[in-house]
Amino acid sequence: MTILSKAARDEFDTPLERLLASVANLRQQPTSKGAHFYRTSLRRFQAWQEVFQPHLDAEQQQAFKFLDKLRKASGKLRDSEVHLKLIESLSRVATADKMKVAKELKARRKSSIKKLKLLLRDSMLSSIWGALRVLDKSPGQADGSPVSIAGATELALEEYRGFVQRLGPLSPESLHEYRLQCKRFRYTAELAGESPKRELLIATWKKAQDVIGEWHDYLTLSEVAKTVVGNTVLNTELLKRTRRKYQESLRAVARCEQKLLVSAGGIPKKEPKRARLAPSSSQVA
Repeated sequence: MTILSKAARDEFDTPLERLLASVANLRQQPTSKGAHFYRTSLRRFQAWQEVFQPHLDAEQQQAFKFLDKLRKASGKLRDSEVHLKLIESLSRVATADKMKVAKELKARRKSSIKKLKLLLRDSMLSSIWGALRVLDKSPGQADGSPVSIAGATELALEEYRGFVQRLGPLSPESLHEYRLQCKRFRYTAELAGESPKRELLIATWKKAQDVIGEWHDYLTLSEVAKTVVGNTVLNTELLKRTRRKYQESLRAVARCEQKLLVSAGGIPKKEPKRARLAPSSSQVA
């Protein structure tokens, strides 16, 4: 696949062109940054597809299945690099323990890069673009300008409202799902034309997902550290930070719901039940 001229810039005519560029970029730069570019490009393309071309045939479903496999592999690369930076930032812990965990993370990074490169050379990758190209089409505009959806913000907000109403009390498992769903709602809202409401939704969901993402990074890193060095000062420090980030995440969720649902009259004007029923830090490990 040829490296696209726009691969280094966030300017693309269509979501599929962005996705193609992200794959080419990942082939050239199997790094955390390249993995992030691919993962966000895939999610944006999926948001576009769900609105404009919601019905997939068997070939298209198979294509998305492979791209999702690539997304998971790139996620493991991203995690190992982020975790290495977190370990390096820790102080007041034994250097030997940090070195042991760092060694394990570097081994995981090497393994994930190897697996990622294998997937990027898979013949399946070259054959799926024809199946996906039709999904890139939408009702055009006479001047050739990008298409926006007037109701995308309302659609995203309504989906968010339904998600919140279905979700029970937050737990470590459902909190991670909350973050993933915020991404989906945000990318749907991005399909709308520019407006204050659009920007509010995008900024609010992104802030919540970023805070939850920090918690999840510490959570998964603490699990790695426990496996490598056991219950040491290093693992204790990571658990302490994980619990603190968990509480910050619960507050971020409460603020998100307050801003987008309670204040807007979307649900009864009372404190979001997930904030009221939030587990204590002792329940997070």
